Amino acid sequence: MELTELVKDFVATKLLSSIELDFLEAELWETIQHISEINTLTVAPKYICKKLEVEENSCWQLCCAAVLDSSRPLKHQKERIDNFKNLINQYNL
Repeated sequence: MELTELVKDFVATKLLSSIELDFLEAELWETIQHISEINTLTVAPKYICKKLEVEENSCWQLCCAAVLDSSRPLKHQKERIDNFKNLINQYNL
């Protein structure tokens, strides 16, 4: 499994299995844990950003957060996408 492929699959079908969503959760968590070590983030294609209703030129991890917010909304915390945007700003990525 790969984050980018799963995000593309979600955009195409609006469906991911629990295992696939668990994988995306783990990937996003791993990125957040090591964000201070990251220099750049890869930008997702325009059509992916548009379908997920995130800003054009958003990174794949932000798209992943959007997929997770759509599929597994959090109840008592900020949405993942807002948290990740804050980290991007904090670390100037």
